[in-house]
Amino acid sequence: MIPIRQIARLSHLAAKFVGGADVHVVDPLVDLRSIFEKKEDLSRSVEERRLKIELPNVEAEYNEWYKAYEAWKSVDPKSDQISELKKEMRSKKSGLIGALSLPNFVHNVGKEERKMLKPTKHAQYLAQQGLLRIDKNNHVVHLAGFPAVVQKMLKNQILELFPQATLMSPSHFVRAAILEALNVDANNFIPFTDGSSSFPLTYLVGNSLASLCSPFLKSSFTDKNEWPIRVQSIGAAYHEKKNSVDLVYGRQRLKHCALLMSKTEPELDEFISSSVTSVASLLLEGLHLEVHARVVKGKELRNYESQAVVVECNGLELVRASRIGDYISRRLNICHAGATPEESGFVHMAYVETDIDRVIARLVDNLVEGKEPPRGFRDVVKQSL
Repeated sequence: MIPIRQIARLSHLAAKFVGGADVHVVDPLVDLRSIFEKKEDLSRSVEERRLKIELPNVEAEYNEWYKAYEAWKSVDPKSDQISELKKEMRSKKSGLIGALSLPNFVHNVGKEERKMLKPTKHAQYLAQQGLLRIDKNNHVVHLAGFPAVVQKMLKNQILELFPQATLMSPSHFVRAAILEALNVDANNFIPFTDGSSSFPLTYLVGNSLASLCSPFLKSSFTDKNEWPIRVQSIGAAYHEKKNSVDLVYGRQRLKHCALLMSKTEPELDEFISSSVTSVASLLLEGLHLEVHARVVKGKELRNYESQAVVVECNGLELVRASRIGDYISRRLNICHAGATPEESGFVHMAYVETDIDRVIARLVDNLVEGKEPPRGFRDVVKQSL
């Protein structure tokens, strides 16, 4: 059990500052002026990602909104002016929305381009062997025989690489607020509703960064915790439909997710380095896959990442390690408590995700090409026959 103190439920959204239902971000810190004070860092973040954002305009609009916000906050809630001031603040909502849409600052970027993606032949091979069934209606695949056994073997092996991480079974559903706090495109996920008009906008995400962060929303970790805090989950992750339905692009794929939360940033780099090394070693030495690790270029960074290291096999991403810092915790209000206010603050995060189904796809590709399978793989195949 992880000792935490829940600050509040998911009730106060940024929507109260902008009106309407087009914004769902959990009540974030709205004083974002410090972001614009770091002009060089902010410009680099946008330029490295090759984003087309007019930062002077975003800053000007935000300052206008913040002035209206301060005027609204400074007035007694029972005042006759409160309604008009709130209306004025909401009329300038684009300022807050624009500032919340800005990406994380950049910590480090690589110079190496991603290798050309080598086409996969695993789906055709497994289907011919009767080991893979494609559900075209739902865009998912089902494994049988040795691929299913290998899948289970990999689950156990990867879990053993993170012995200090607490195993969680997070909800597969998250509110739109969580995705917006991560600053990711909700269109990449599957919307879910119970059919009622009052049901909040919700997405099916499965095992993911969003589902691991969600339980700690608006929480403060007590000083009884052993730092850093590590949690992990393993199971199906869900995505929106792609053109291909296989182990590489299926909308339901098996993934392992590990999240580290710390009080200091140096621990993030240690976690990323050790995690990438251990998982890459399993893929290279244990499974004989030709993997290569690289720091991604700025244009490949996700909005919440300050740096990312990927492990690829013939251009296909199998593992991604994200350095996040306090970008998400500030937007989800995830803190750590200290003996004094000065020792308290927002947690720093790092996240590692391994796509197990993609690993199986590349293992099968090697079989198709006639390469000698690793011994452990051969033993599993024999036992399943």
